[in-house]
Amino acid sequence: MDNLFNDILKVVPELKEDYFERIRVLQRILKDGPIGRKGLAENLAMTERPLRTITDILKRQGLIDSSPAGMTITSQGERAIATGQDLWRDISKIHLHEKALADVLNIADARIVSGDIDLDKNILFEMGLQVSKYLDNKLSDGNHTIAITGGSTMLAVSEHIQLHHSANRHFTVVAARGGIGDASATQANTISDILAQRLNGHNISLYAPENLSEVANKALMNDPIIQSTLSRLKEANVLLFSVGSAKIMARRRGLDSKSNSKIKKDHAVGEAFGCFFDKDGHIVHRVPRIGLQLEDLADVDLPILIAGGNMKAEAIKAFAKLAPKQLVIITDQGASDMVLNGESH
Repeated sequence: MDNLFNDILKVVPELKEDYFERIRVLQRILKDGPIGRKGLAENLAMTERPLRTITDILKRQGLIDSSPAGMTITSQGERAIATGQDLWRDISKIHLHEKALADVLNIADARIVSGDIDLDKNILFEMGLQVSKYLDNKLSDGNHTIAITGGSTMLAVSEHIQLHHSANRHFTVVAARGGIGDASATQANTISDILAQRLNGHNISLYAPENLSEVANKALMNDPIIQSTLSRLKEANVLLFSVGSAKIMARRRGLDSKSNSKIKKDHAVGEAFGCFFDKDGHIVHRVPRIGLQLEDLADVDLPILIAGGNMKAEAIKAFAKLAPKQLVIITDQGASDMVLNGESH
């Protein structure tokens, strides 16, 4: 695509600036819509007159809709944003950075989207598209079981996954963990149901609250329904998950003062699957939990870590040291630049 685009730019050099400016407008409408022209102009730091010209064109092309509530993106507009991301990937030669990132982390593969989630949450939409493309390329026809964890990142990604329809590909989605006191919208059970609907598949929930006593955990482990769900988790050939900073996850999990002191004393930088780990990938504290365990990742064909923002770079680097070699990461420039160069994008 980049060769064709570059040939076109030789004839119409101003095309590149106009094209990416319109993609930027579409991205902002996707993020902030429904939004009026005045508010959009303020958010984009543009004057209203040139913005009106752009939005009129986008509306005529069916990329946005307008109503008394404001402008919103259409499905065609979402596809245009995805094409813009593909073109950016070609022009920026991002594949070279992806190889470098995979090499530095010593993992199987990496995909990078433009921007930094810490600065623009709209990037989660593009990360969802990258997950979609990766799965479309890797998953053959037949039956697939996808395990998925909870959290705000996984919620946003699950809402934007768009796999190509195939009558010969069937999905079962299983929640990889129970609840950890999150809002219900970001619980793994809620997210697995959303993803199953997006894939026209079947959902299996895991009704097992965390932070229970050891006695309660053992009792739940003997429950036939829990056992059945855990068996299906063991069959997962795809895992979608994220990592969090140790400080934030300790607060979300409601850990007691003794556990918090240990995590702080041992310099934990990240958490995944109930395991708090330091910068060298050593597990310093573990929260008992029912669901997929860290050790289970080694048996998953395609474990995909989805995490972005320069603030998560340290946790990403540390997790890669204890992850299986088949790990794939889908991230953004904010995190990848910090991992590769020690500086944010």
